[in-house]
Amino acid sequence: MFDVEIKNLKIFANIGITAEERKIKQLLKVTLNFSYSVQKNKNLEKISNLKSYSDITKSLKKFINESKYNTLEKLIMSSSLMIEKKFKIKNVKIKINKTAVAKRYGSETVSVSN
Repeated sequence: MFDVEIKNLKIFANIGITAEERKIKQLLKVTLNFSYSVQKNKNLEKISNLKSYSDITKSLKKFINESKYNTLEKLIMSSSLMIEKKFKIKNVKIKINKTAVAKRYGSETVSVSN
């Protein structure tokens, strides 16, 4: 079993409860965690036997960048499902830090995870 973490991936997205908040793309820092297994007889030197971090990262960035959700909670659930289905991965965990909101509240971070 392999555990993978892609941490603080910078993605810009239109997200927020108010129309004003959704007007301008906001910086999100996204951390993705997942685990997967490889059959014992598979060559671990062949990328075709592994999960492509590059493909997963590109898909996640594109999905979030093009999303139109109001809440981080809905974005996280939808993103997790997309990753699970597209890449046949289980136990997907996503954490999103909304940096602009954190600064407004005088906080270092405001994040939501599943």
